[in-house]
Amino acid sequence: MSAIKRVLAALTLVVAALAGLVSPAGADVASVKGVPAATKDIIPWPVVSPAPEVWDTKSDWSQQQATDWVNSCGPERLCTWIRYNAGNGDRYVLFRFYTCAEYALTRWGGTTPYFNNQNVRVELRDQQHNPIRYFEPGAKFITNWDPVWFIKLC
Repeated sequence: MSAIKRVLAALTLVVAALAGLVSPAGADVASVKGVPAATKDIIPWPVVSPAPEVWDTKSDWSQQQATDWVNSCGPERLCTWIRYNAGNGDRYVLFRFYTCAEYALTRWGGTTPYFNNQNVRVELRDQQHNPIRYFEPGAKFITNWDPVWFIKLC
């Protein structure tokens, strides 16, 4: 992709974000074709495609509140949170997955708790879709999301 196309793609994402066309509740940045990964990183919040069952941002929560939410994950669900700084303090983005699918992750990083309250193993995959590690059924612990690009929920 030429430098001009990369710049235009980046500007398009910035304008869409500023205009409210791209939001945590429905962003599909991970599947934008022809946009380099570095360009996708300009979006400040963690993104998942397809969208999970719950995708919510809490700006007034503590880390303990976000962790309590994960620990109360309902049956047949996978729950976790990702922290990011929006320039005006930390925010916690809460994710609850239910549907059997492979999910593409963008801007997921750090070490956070998870609860796989399902009867199936969750597979974490790298950029080439190779398995990195697994969350066994009923597992509740912490994981480092830095090398994870995809999760498969079935």
